Amino acid sequence: MTKNSLFCTILLVVATFIFTSSKKENEENIYLDELHTLAKESLVNGQSLSADSLEGKMLILSFWASYDPASRINNYDLLQLDNRFANSTFNGAGGLKVVCISLDTFKSPMLRAIESDGTGDFFHICDLKGDDSPLAHDFDVNRPVNLLVSPDGRILARDFGTQIIASTLDMLRQ
Repeated sequence: MTKNSLFCTILLVVATFIFTSSKKENEENIYLDELHTLAKESLVNGQSLSADSLEGKMLILSFWASYDPASRINNYDLLQLDNRFANSTFNGAGGLKVVCISLDTFKSPMLRAIESDGTGDFFHICDLKGDDSPLAHDFDVNRPVNLLVSPDGRILARDFGTQIIASTLDMLRQ
């Protein structure tokens, strides 16, 4: 084996471990308790997020930040996914909801980004604690990422963009 192929193999194993391992995930990858916690959060518009609005739905949990250019591009992609899948029926779920969890520490730039990006119809949560947000810790997140979560709390896909999530939704759509 050449040095390059050995290096690539090691890099692939390390990357797979980093992106698939999680100290909070159990063997079945279930985050049901964290979803119940999420459903008790207040939205940035002052309203409450109710469990009824999430129940039985596929969820995209988008951890993002207004200062992160990739997050802002991702917001556009999330709008496209929402338009494409919002009223779809999936294996075990009826519809799709997007919950954006901001890792911002300042409210004004976050609110401007929501308005500018056109994501006001999504559920938006921000506790202004940045990377120290309890929700980020609950889902073992420390940077912007999208999680596709089934109604039973299973993380079906984790993606820094939306391609893997879109493919998974296509596969699950009935």
